[in-house]
Amino acid sequence: MTLKNIKIRLFRQFVVLIFFISLLSGCEEGDGTGVILAGIAVGAAVGLQDVITDDDDGESSTSTETEGEAEETTEPESSTETEGDDEEPIEELVPLEIKMLKYDGINDDLLTAGLGQTGLMDEAPAAVDLINPTAAEIRKATIVNQYQASQDMRISAGYGELYGSAVPTPFATPSNNGKVKGKEYIAYARGKKNVTMMVQLPDSFDPENPCIVAAPSPGSRGVYGAIGIAGEWGVKNHCAVAYTDKGTGNGVHDLNTNTVNLIDGTRATTAGNFKAEGTSEMDLAAHNSTYPFRIAQKHAHSQQNPEVHWGTNVLDAIAFAFEVLNMEDSFGQKGTLVSTFIPANTIVIASSVSSGGAASLRATEQDSEDLIDGVVVAAPMINPKPFSDGEGVTIEQGDKTFPYKKLDRKSLFDVLTYYNVFQPCANGNIEMLGRCTALKNKGWLSSSTRAEQIAEAQALLNNYGTLASSNTHNYEDYYAGFAYLYANAYGRFSVVKNLCGYSYAATIEDNPPSAKMLSDLADDFQSSNGMPPSSGTYLINNHGNNEEGINFRHSVDINGNLDGYLEGALCLRRLATGTTGVTINTGNPLTGMELRDYQLVQEGIKSVLAHGNLQGKPAIIVHGRDDAVAHVNFTSRLYYGLNNKENKNNKLVYIEVKNTGHFDNFNEDDNVPLHYYFSQAMDRMYDHLKNEVDLPESQVIPTLPTATNLEIRLPKIGSDEICPITFSKDVLTIPEC
Repeated sequence: MTLKNIKIRLFRQFVVLIFFISLLSGCEEGDGTGVILAGIAVGAAVGLQDVITDDDDGESSTSTETEGEAEETTEPESSTETEGDDEEPIEELVPLEIKMLKYDGINDDLLTAGLGQTGLMDEAPAAVDLINPTAAEIRKATIVNQYQASQDMRISAGYGELYGSAVPTPFATPSNNGKVKGKEYIAYARGKKNVTMMVQLPDSFDPENPCIVAAPSPGSRGVYGAIGIAGEWGVKNHCAVAYTDKGTGNGVHDLNTNTVNLIDGTRATTAGNFKAEGTSEMDLAAHNSTYPFRIAQKHAHSQQNPEVHWGTNVLDAIAFAFEVLNMEDSFGQKGTLVSTFIPANTIVIASSVSSGGAASLRATEQDSEDLIDGVVVAAPMINPKPFSDGEGVTIEQGDKTFPYKKLDRKSLFDVLTYYNVFQPCANGNIEMLGRCTALKNKGWLSSSTRAEQIAEAQALLNNYGTLASSNTHNYEDYYAGFAYLYANAYGRFSVVKNLCGYSYAATIEDNPPSAKMLSDLADDFQSSNGMPPSSGTYLINNHGNNEEGINFRHSVDINGNLDGYLEGALCLRRLATGTTGVTINTGNPLTGMELRDYQLVQEGIKSVLAHGNLQGKPAIIVHGRDDAVAHVNFTSRLYYGLNNKENKNNKLVYIEVKNTGHFDNFNEDDNVPLHYYFSQAMDRMYDHLKNEVDLPESQVIPTLPTATNLEIRLPKIGSDEICPITFSKDVLTIPEC
């Protein structure tokens, strides 16, 4: 594209933006809510500093702000214009419908929904009408539930003292109740109906020290999913926070009632956050007749493989935040095309945890506009690409060695489907011990006694490359959920595929699926993590109860063993191996439809691999050693090795925390909060970007959960107690510490 075309496009986008912004000036606050139909082009014009004088004959549409319910407006059709046969088309601006809400910091606020730091510990408040909750009631309950899903809320663990919305940080002193006054802007990403973005702009935003924190949702959670993680740090530290659900957040299509979630969590029969589609072989009506009461979820069934776009989604959200900051009712300059805030004068930190952390790493790899200044992520669900040479890297931890050569690298899907087969036996959970017997009968275990089978299953997992400290977590629901969800997402399969005989539905104990109650459907947006089993929706084995379906945990094999639907787990495993065995060197090659499904899943995985080049930007990864979901050897350790081996200009710091795992809300007395270290890492990154203070070195932090002394129990990043992590001659050395 020529410079002139770029200028014309940016000029058009900014003219329309300023036009719409001018219409907003003078609007009354009213009840604190409003809808803005603004011509904001996400990702465009954030760096425009000079007035461009090219002629423009394009048309623009009007915008409105209303009190109460949103006013529906038809968006203008997009068009293209070319300048000569060899020019790229000029993209016309398509307005975004943005809902803006104002919070007084007393009755309601950005961070705690008006409940304050202590109130977030309580059960989420119930709606007056459980079947028809208001958007405000949904938001309040969502914030409480998402906070509790991301933080260890026990006072004994440090909530309210070491972390929390009212806890001071090195760069901010929040209110004594943790409430934050400000505005909230929410919209679908331009041209991406399945992606929700949100910007929180606190009134305490400091225009003299502008900053933006990107907070993509972890897991399959909705747009508020990172509010208790990166959102808390950002709002407390007077930054704008750019959220995105990255195309995976709560979108529940109940096929029985044909209702879906809208952007604010309310439900309707119209197109909304996500609506499932059938196939040419089976439409939804035929599916409902054969498999009644089933439910589709956005991450699993959007047929878009959302992970491909996670990086772009984060960049879009950051650009949206710049647009919000430059609105006239924020900090924009009236009657001029000069942006007040641009990437060059604003600190931008991409952050979050789990798959949200992976999204921020991918965004930094893809950041061609130099929007991002630094990265801080925790427990990223990242899929590093294979090494460019055959040597790869070797990970050494104490007397254990884990070689990862080019052909040894395993995707997260590979690891999780392997765990999904063996971990229900390995963890010794009495409710799933029938899996041990079933594996023995299938020939995948050779031991005879139950104790020997558990030990054998644990050895198989650790020989696959995972750590013994991740063996015994009772995560069988999560492994099955992850395996089924990601198989569908990577393969872009429709809900009617019923992949490997699975589906989603409400059910009670070992009964067949039943209609999900309307009150439970109304509650999904606020309480679900977007990946069943969750909020009354379960993973179903369609073949149970004489083909009517059964909760997979209640499945029994032909010998009467309570095996957790081993046949389904083995089917999902075949999509990782391409064989009928549980490893690539066992069984026979797949054929027919199974082979095609395997190929589609593998194509999906290849399209999401991270290359490890963070373009020389400073970054910190914090990860719990005992993580039983994003196993360190296959995620952060491997990504750190890839970054060091294949990039000369690397500024990546890796911090591994002992005695903690993936989910802080699952913590017990022998766990420490990973969030405590994520917040410290954010402080260190901000200090580095603002004050040029050196980043910490890569290190293992030897926490001691039983210690009463805080400095011994939770040594700070960079303290004298840490143990350095080193990388030399393709060997990553992780001290036991």
